[in-house]
Amino acid sequence: MKAIQAETCVDAWLQACTFLLDAQDWRAYTVVIEITDPLAMPVRDRAVHDFVDGFLRRKGGLPINTVVNTIFPAQLYERYGREGVFERYPALYPTIQCHDDARSWGTYAMRLIQRTDHRGNTIYPLRDLVTKIAGQAKQNGGKRAAYEAGTVEPFTDLPIYDPGRDRGRILGGPCLSHVSVKLTPEHAVHLTGFYRSHYYVQRALGNFLGLAHLQNFIAREASVAMGPLIIHSSMAQLDTLAGHWGTGDVRSLIEGCTVARCRRAA
Repeated sequence: MKAIQAETCVDAWLQACTFLLDAQDWRAYTVVIEITDPLAMPVRDRAVHDFVDGFLRRKGGLPINTVVNTIFPAQLYERYGREGVFERYPALYPTIQCHDDARSWGTYAMRLIQRTDHRGNTIYPLRDLVTKIAGQAKQNGGKRAAYEAGTVEPFTDLPIYDPGRDRGRILGGPCLSHVSVKLTPEHAVHLTGFYRSHYYVQRALGNFLGLAHLQNFIAREASVAMGPLIIHSSMAQLDTLAGHWGTGDVRSLIEGCTVARCRRAA
């Protein structure tokens, strides 16, 4: 097990990547990260963000913002508020949906925002969860750990894994397995994302930021504070991508990020 504490998403990502460079096969099990200020993006972190984003764009990977939006439509929320999340995103989804079935596993946002239950009814898990937290926050002794994002009950949970669609797949399946939301006695939202398998070059930084924006949305809409973000990577790895980047590229990426961060901090 590796435990990492960091102030920001970028710092957490870079610490984890540096650790994985020294791990056997660039792979480790049970990497747990606590990020105390998930939305913070100081100048030194912006330099790393832009360096990684440039690498992914040049090498044919997904831009960081694209990965963020698979988890939460941050730009639509920033521009339009709740309407952007609950109305505009579902309306836009058919045009932005990836038609490659293997890659469509990563589009978690629509599963969180709107889906159909086993009776054919349209349900809104994220909206219902926010309402639930807001109500509990107004009560003395409100529930602290009743806000899961799993597969148990679609009327109160945020479904990530869909057994009807996903159970027969082996490779390419959804890496984000579960999201757990907690409300502390101080009325702060803590969010934990559990990844069964986590690619730290292709996805992790965008994943961290996407979950941070999801956590921020829940906190703001429920009128509570935002606490730490926890990332649990059951298996974490520095990944190569055939035809796009190799081991030398990954080393150069991490070294370049370290240099960029130090220069901006100076």
